[in-house]
Amino acid sequence: MQPSLAYPPIEDWTAPEFAPVVSALLAERAPIYVVGGAVRDYLLGHTSGIADLDLGLAGPVLPVARSVADLLGWAYYPLDAERDVARIVLVGDDAPNLVCDLAALRGDLATDLGLRDFTVNAMALELAPNSPPRLVDPRGGFNDLAAQQIRAVSNTSLTADPIRALRAVRFAGQLGFVIADETVTQLREVGQEVLATSPERHRDELWKIFSLSHPGDALEQLQQLGLLAHLLPEVAQLDGVAQSAPHRWDVFRHTVGVMEYAAALRDWLAPDQAADSGIELEPALAETLAPWRARLAEHMGEELAQGRTRSNLLIWHGLFHDTGKPSCASQEFDENGRTRIRFLGHQEVSARLAEERATSLHFSRREAQIMGTAAAAHMRPHQLLDAFGDGAISRRAAYRFFRDTATGGRDDQTGLDVLLLALADYQATGIERGEAWRRYLAGVSTLLDFAFAPTTKAMRPLIDGRSLMGALKLSPGPLVGDLLEAIIEAQVAGEVSNEAEALALAATLLHAEGR
Repeated sequence: MQPSLAYPPIEDWTAPEFAPVVSALLAERAPIYVVGGAVRDYLLGHTSGIADLDLGLAGPVLPVARSVADLLGWAYYPLDAERDVARIVLVGDDAPNLVCDLAALRGDLATDLGLRDFTVNAMALELAPNSPPRLVDPRGGFNDLAAQQIRAVSNTSLTADPIRALRAVRFAGQLGFVIADETVTQLREVGQEVLATSPERHRDELWKIFSLSHPGDALEQLQQLGLLAHLLPEVAQLDGVAQSAPHRWDVFRHTVGVMEYAAALRDWLAPDQAADSGIELEPALAETLAPWRARLAEHMGEELAQGRTRSNLLIWHGLFHDTGKPSCASQEFDENGRTRIRFLGHQEVSARLAEERATSLHFSRREAQIMGTAAAAHMRPHQLLDAFGDGAISRRAAYRFFRDTATGGRDDQTGLDVLLLALADYQATGIERGEAWRRYLAGVSTLLDFAFAPTTKAMRPLIDGRSLMGALKLSPGPLVGDLLEAIIEAQVAGEVSNEAEALALAATLLHAEGR
């Protein structure tokens, strides 16, 4: 049985934030049409907090948009003068900006709606003075809302703009809908044509997809539709790559799991964001992270590029962390003659692939560097915790971990991103929670305590290079840097506490090297 969708009274439609814009436009150019997602969301009952509104009207639009913006004190931008598209923006001090895009109808309204992507986005509300709003639905979008399906407006909708293939996956995940069978067929046929669109559009659509509540499910759908092989072939090639214990799944399904667990961490650290993975953090993990929740949230909330934060980049770390495995796979036999699959050096290959893909998608250099670092270092927490056990990681080892994962200077804490990735990675192996998990979390707690300890944040080198060279009669060169690093490690470990002890350590190290 198809789900029912109550048909709301159109008279109830309201967008109080945009009421001045609507009134001003109706005074100059009537009727006007609310189009796109605002109509879809209204019909689904999502009527509050509208921050973006798309309007269609008879042209010319740019002079009307400028006139309304001037009247209301909004900013005006001619987005596409050739196609007669404008944007007006109200910048709020304490509230989100309001954005209204105004576009000239392409022909009459029915023709314009027929040029859109999916039926659920091809409806309009006609607004006219002294008349109730009227729903215009020439393509059956309302019925598709009721059936909870994403269906292309026409047989040429996807070829007209192949990036819509990614939008189909995004809308399906965002709304919890399925993609109609005939549209699935079109998506599989249009796959390679997506490459004809710009890398920036690929990046932006993939970013939106992986920012959804279930990015791993979206990745599986991209693979099933054949889109992943064109956009992220290094990820598509993970499908079917077997792994030995403790892994329960092949590399692709493991990657799906890592992205899902990463999304749970992302949402736990930012509970007010729109996406909600619905995956509860395992109680012991939540208890371990709780003392540092606010500070982790602050770190992961750092904006690395416009609209892109460390928080959602964590999902991309999960996406790329094992991409080096196919080219590094080898087999060996254990003492019982059983085959074991190994992936020696896959971290370095994964790091290269992550940076290359980030660069090709036109992420910022900083984002690409962080992606590469996360892939290269994602095994470090596992190795540290295996080496020390029961949380007894030394301060020297903790220092080295955060030093080696820093991407923006000594105070950078990309190691926290790596640590969260490692937590998602560990859980996605399918290992049963037990004593090993308890020991792992104890080690995580030790690393977080080191990262956020006031003494760690306030610590500065006991001596600088100039003073070191003067005291030991050294010339500038790599040796000075090596000695300073050894002093800092000893300082962190509590082995030296003043300049005299630092100089004595440096002199001892020089003597040991015969200098």
